[in-house]
Amino acid sequence: MAKTFQLGIYSAEKTIFEGKIISLVVPSVSGYLGVLSDHAPLAAKLKPGAITFKDISGKAAAIDARLEGYLEVLHNKATILL
Repeated sequence: MAKTFQLGIYSAEKTIFEGKIISLVVPSVSGYLGVLSDHAPLAAKLKPGAITFKDISGKAAAIDARLEGYLEVLHNKATILL
């Protein structure tokens, strides 16, 4: 079984997603970033684009972010603020 980590995606109005995932790909201002379990601490500014991730069953999901945002990866938890 693949290692998992926690993901939270939030906007000012609501919680968009919370749960355990296997992988995450986000559009940063420096290019696309991939995140897996046990990733080193990271903070990045995000640009509009597709945020994709695989849940614990391996099913892929995508969220179309139309606004800029921020990603923080720390202690096996990724937080995205849009």
